[in-house]
Amino acid sequence: MSKVQIIRDDDDKPIFALVPWSEYEALIGSERGEDYALGAMAAAARDDEKFPAEIAKRLIKGELPLRVFREWRGLTQAQLGKKAEVAPQYISQIERGERGIGVDAGRKLAAALKVSLEALLDTEPKIESKSRRRT
Repeated sequence: MSKVQIIRDDDDKPIFALVPWSEYEALIGSERGEDYALGAMAAAARDDEKFPAEIAKRLIKGELPLRVFREWRGLTQAQLGKKAEVAPQYISQIERGERGIGVDAGRKLAAALKVSLEALLDTEPKIESKSRRRT
């Protein structure tokens, strides 16, 4: 297989993956389908983590990564808290978007969930503070 060319934006984030036409045609005919094969090639070229499609879709929709990864691993907040040595209340606040993840806790949570710290921190809290909600 030829090397995939990755085109990045000004922030060095991948925005396009270019593959030779013959490889693209081969991917379309693959048993798993075009989306899976192209995604697998792009991930391999970037050396990214691999997640099931349903996990990737949830993350793309903007769900908080901690909840997505915790549920993917089949853990309750209490189980994850025990495994990562982090208070379950803290996990709950993060999942509700009320708090961000600190780097130290993030490292523990990422290790317990077997994902990278970058994947876990790839978002900001979605819920505004109570003081901001008032009009």
